[in-house]
Amino acid sequence: MIEQPTVSRVAHTFLVLFGLIALAASMWAVSNYVTSLVSVRSLELEITDVRPSESDSAQLVVQFRLHNRSELPVRINSYFFDLHLNGTRIGGSYSTWRDDEPELDRSLYARASTIESTLAPHGSLDMEFPLHIFDLDRIMAAHQEHSWSAEAGFRLIHPHGRDERLLRLRASQQ
Repeated sequence: MIEQPTVSRVAHTFLVLFGLIALAASMWAVSNYVTSLVSVRSLELEITDVRPSESDSAQLVVQFRLHNRSELPVRINSYFFDLHLNGTRIGGSYSTWRDDEPELDRSLYARASTIESTLAPHGSLDMEFPLHIFDLDRIMAAHQEHSWSAEAGFRLIHPHGRDERLLRLRASQQ
C-alpha cells in the first residue's frame, strides 16, 4: 500500500506541472496577441498614382500600394477610401458619381473594394480603382498644384485571430 505522504507529493507535483503548463500556454497566447497587434500596425498605405483616365474625361485612375512591414501575414477582406485634392474631398470608393452611362459596370465598385487576399510578410499589394467624379475637368482646372491624399479603411483579420477588424490608414502624394 502507498503511503499517504507519497500520494500527496505526487498530486502536488502534478498540480505544479499543470500550473506551469497553463502559465506557458497563457504566455504564448499573450505573445501571439501582441505580435498580431504589432503586425497590423505595421501596415502602410501609399498612393502610387492618380491620373485622369485616357478613355473617360470624368474618371480618375487611383493606384494604391499596401505594404506589410511585419513578420506575419495579414488577411485582408476589403477596403474603402476617400480621395482628397488639396485637402478637399472629391470622391470615394463608396459614394462616387457613376454618370448615366448604360455601359458602366456598376458591380465594378463592389469588386474593386473586395480583396480577400493574404498579404505576405514584407510583401506589398497593388490596388487600382477607377473613380468617376462629376465635373472633374473643372475641379482639376481650379487647382494649379495637385496634392492628393486618401483616408482608407481596411477590413482585415489579425494574425492568430478570427474576427474581422477595421484598420484606418492615410496616405498622400504631391
